[in-house]
Amino acid sequence: MNDFRTVALTSHVMKTMERLVLHHLRPQTCHALDPLQFAYREKVGVEDAIAFLLHRSLSHLDRGSGAVRITFLNFSSAFNTIQPLFLRDKLSGMGVGSHLVAWISDYLTSRPQYVRLGDCRSDTVVSNTGAPQGTVLSPVLFTLHTSDFQHNSDLCHVQRFADDTAIVGCIRSGKEDEYRELIHDFVKWCDSNHLLLNTAKTREMVVDFRRSRVHPEPAHQRGLCGGGAHLQIPGVQLNDRLDWTTNTDALCRKGQSSVLP
Repeated sequence: MNDFRTVALTSHVMKTMERLVLHHLRPQTCHALDPLQFAYREKVGVEDAIAFLLHRSLSHLDRGSGAVRITFLNFSSAFNTIQPLFLRDKLSGMGVGSHLVAWISDYLTSRPQYVRLGDCRSDTVVSNTGAPQGTVLSPVLFTLHTSDFQHNSDLCHVQRFADDTAIVGCIRSGKEDEYRELIHDFVKWCDSNHLLLNTAKTREMVVDFRRSRVHPEPAHQRGLCGGGAHLQIPGVQLNDRLDWTTNTDALCRKGQSSVLP
């Protein structure tokens, strides 16, 4: 059962209504969106997220005598953990009109749902949490729900692609207080917003080109993450050299498995 994920099948009329709501919602919330959220944005994609991360990391490493630490975090059932009451307060704080906020709150609460497989149909249950996957509004609502945690300084930043989050710290002279504090604050923010982190998919990678590499203490937060020689973000695998060998090998293996009998 863990291999299945619920996707809401809504009518064309409902999808049209959501697009109308989205047309009014975007202009009222554009000022609050996280500029380092690279998903669900027009003419922005995963390539931009990768380019930004590599540019910031390699620019720091090119200066020498430093390292980069990257913690990749992933939410568990991200859309399903949205709290409509929290989202309502956040939308109101962004200046969204009260009628639009009320419509969205009503849209997310008291949602009857059931599962149908062939001629069999489950009992109907009512859901008051989360946003239905596969709908027009849900990706934007998730982005708005998580946009209040942003960080972008000279040494550290948080960037996202949907629910995949990377916390990047540019370390110099062993000073990593900001990086560790940022991870701590992010975990605390997740707890306060009832967002569950998938610890099995959370990893930290250290990129260090110096000959005498320092092995820093892992930035674990309550057993949050382990180390990894390479990490995967949507569609791309990165290694601790920040080159393309790991990703190229993975693509070759995938291509061979689909071509060879």
